[in-house]
Amino acid sequence: MPRATVARQYDGAAPASANGHTTVQPSEGELHIDYTVKLEDGPDADQTEEAFTVSYGDGATERLRIHDYTRVYEIPGLYEEVVQHQLRCASPDKIAAVLLGVAEREGRDPHLLRVLDLGAGNGVVGEKLRERGVDVLVATDSSPAARKAAGRDRPGLYASYVVGDSSGVPELGTIVRELGINCIVCAGALGFDHIEAGSFAELWDLLPPGAMFALTVHEDLVTPGSSDIGDELELMRADENATEFVVWERFRHRQSVAGESIHYVAVGALKGE
Repeated sequence: MPRATVARQYDGAAPASANGHTTVQPSEGELHIDYTVKLEDGPDADQTEEAFTVSYGDGATERLRIHDYTRVYEIPGLYEEVVQHQLRCASPDKIAAVLLGVAEREGRDPHLLRVLDLGAGNGVVGEKLRERGVDVLVATDSSPAARKAAGRDRPGLYASYVVGDSSGVPELGTIVRELGINCIVCAGALGFDHIEAGSFAELWDLLPPGAMFALTVHEDLVTPGSSDIGDELELMRADENATEFVVWERFRHRQSVAGESIHYVAVGALKGE
């Protein structure tokens, strides 16, 4: 069966609804997609090796891993179909809820948050934040295909989209300062050889007192000694005056291709004054 995805246009701040959330209006055009997706059957595979087959309307087929990001992002709607719809990924909604929850605790309006989205992909997390009232969003990802997909699928969502490793990119530090970034989000991109914890820590150091972050991290990577991000979070927790941890919650991130639950930990924190 053919599937369709809607390309959205964001022109500056999204309009606010009566309840304080924003309403995202789709553009008039739609991308009509002629393919179906079948998850690969079999025993539970390593998360980085999970695969699926795309069957196109012309009879061609293509086997891909979920982590084949360059190719996955090249195909409109494919990431959402596999990860969000079939595997029911909860991290985008969760990370947005955590960040806005910390902001509410501190009495801050969502429109005052200026968010850096690490490992932004094609903008699924950014879209969830925009829906909740965040106006200023900046993205970074190591994949040029991710930036291209974000521009195609969610044009205008990000004020800027920087491609490259988040460490050693002078442009990113300049953008953080010039746009007054006061929040960082990172959904599942810390660990699994994606973003190094040191890069995250360097960016966190650039943010002002009172800044906030929200992360989702695989439960096997979040403890000290298990990964670089586990060690980094432990260092942060040891210095309560520098970073206050407000949320530390295990949740069902998504299901695996074999139907088993994959759990992550959602972390929300506030930078000391």
